[in-house]
Amino acid sequence: MAQQGQQQGQQQGQQQGQQQGQQQGQQQGQGVQFSDQDVLQLALSQTKMMAASLNTYILEAADEQLRRDYMTVLGDVYNQQKQIFDVMQQKGYYNVQNASPQAISQVKNKFSGQGQQGSQQMQ
Repeated sequence: MAQQGQQQGQQQGQQQGQQQGQQQGQQQGQGVQFSDQDVLQLALSQTKMMAASLNTYILEAADEQLRRDYMTVLGDVYNQQKQIFDVMQQKGYYNVQNASPQAISQVKNKFSGQGQQGSQQMQ
């Protein structure tokens, strides 16, 4: 009897395992679907992270040739980022609002004041 109960338990466990395996297989077969916007947003984020990393590499490169190579790659990454950004704007995924003339003046004033302070501190 105990042996029969054990066999039934094993069979049930195997059936459950098979069902779970089939469900997982079906889920994997379906896969996760990303929208165009998701893919473009991910690509844009990745190019921004790559540019940030390359900036660090350039600043810390001891070898001049390596530094120039990194700068070349950085230029390529900037171009890719711009292409992705342009596509996103065309599709309406990334809308940029133009700054008002007043906001531009405020920023100019803010930074022109900082530039004068910095040059005075250096003297």
